[in-house]
Amino acid sequence: MMHLLKKELSELINKQMILGLLGTLLLIILFGGIMTNTVTESMTVSGDLHIVDCDDTEFTRSVIAALEEDGYTVHTADTAQDLPALLEENGWKDAVVIEEGFSKAILEERTAGKMQSISLLTSTTSMEMLAGGNDSLSPVRAKIKELLMAQVIGEDMKFLADPIKTTPYTVANGKISQTDTYTLINSLSVFDKLMPLVLFMLIVLTSQTIITAIGAEKADKTLETLLASPVPRGRIIGSKMLAALIVALIYALTYGAGFLVAILMTMSGKDGSLDVAEAFKSMATATKATQELGLQIPMWGWAMTLVQLALTLGIALMASIILGALVQDAKGSQMASLPILVLTMFPYILSMISDIRQMEGIAGIVMRIIPFTHTFTATSCLRFHDLPMFWGGLIYQAIFLAVMTFLALKLYQSDILFIGMPRIGKKKEKN
Repeated sequence: MMHLLKKELSELINKQMILGLLGTLLLIILFGGIMTNTVTESMTVSGDLHIVDCDDTEFTRSVIAALEEDGYTVHTADTAQDLPALLEENGWKDAVVIEEGFSKAILEERTAGKMQSISLLTSTTSMEMLAGGNDSLSPVRAKIKELLMAQVIGEDMKFLADPIKTTPYTVANGKISQTDTYTLINSLSVFDKLMPLVLFMLIVLTSQTIITAIGAEKADKTLETLLASPVPRGRIIGSKMLAALIVALIYALTYGAGFLVAILMTMSGKDGSLDVAEAFKSMATATKATQELGLQIPMWGWAMTLVQLALTLGIALMASIILGALVQDAKGSQMASLPILVLTMFPYILSMISDIRQMEGIAGIVMRIIPFTHTFTATSCLRFHDLPMFWGGLIYQAIFLAVMTFLALKLYQSDILFIGMPRIGKKKEKN
């Protein structure tokens, strides 16, 4: 038993495996640090409040003063005529507009005072959704209620339960629409999250399929026979890519359909039952706001996104074909596919929780070097009119694919596969 165990371990544990593990570990640590910093920055509360005081009365000024006494840094403005420009000029992500007549309504008429909640939408990620859209609204509402309780004792308690009527607004692409930011993000994310999931599955499944297939062919000595035949080697590579793509598409479409159904069930919210009509009705309510904010993706945008998807899959397949040349048998295919898995997984996860477009410094450079990143951010670039990054990513992917194709053809047209080369999963022979 021990002899058999040693034999199996000696075949599985080798220099290639150790080097692959160390390289993967370094990548995980690197991307883990990037993800931690990104999430921390997204969840950090600055303590800054932004208030546009159109009422400008003694009561509203006392609210601002009380917030400052509580430790908040309150930034104020006295006009709300051009809110998108106001947010852009001041660098605000949100603002609370106290409408004219607010103090009279709540202090004299005992009716709900009117405010507007303005949120700047820059992405449709999970972090943006969790932020709730407006960090200034809750502290302002709470302080107003607190001051009202101090002034109104024993009377109009029903009025005090909800003394403020807030109208939500969302700003994006320099435009404004009367809509709730959370609802809008929830609607857009159905499409913006489904495509990255399908893309992630396609890359992982195609790379694993083709590397395993090449490893099996090398173990059976059928690859050498195939390469020695008069069939052009470019045709051999193309057939392997197409076969792997068809198999991966079956898996990706199946899982993608399941994911879409799960989203629709969540949106319908009827005791876990699926109500497709209700779910699509909910998404349709955000259509007008999407058009008003310029967030809709034109047909040419979807077409070019599909081009990016094709380029990304081509890069993954070419990388798999090259890595497959290093595989001796099926045992080595798992280790050979790790680089593709890691370089796909982290951009995918980051695109779900944060906006990679806004990442700066070394982290931003590293993420942009990875060719898979640009397809994960394609819809976000198109929705928020970041066309330089979209076209730059597409051109970069095209160049990257051309280089990978050249290397793959050179490799399979050479005699390296016949005379031998360093191979993953092959035990070093003893003299």
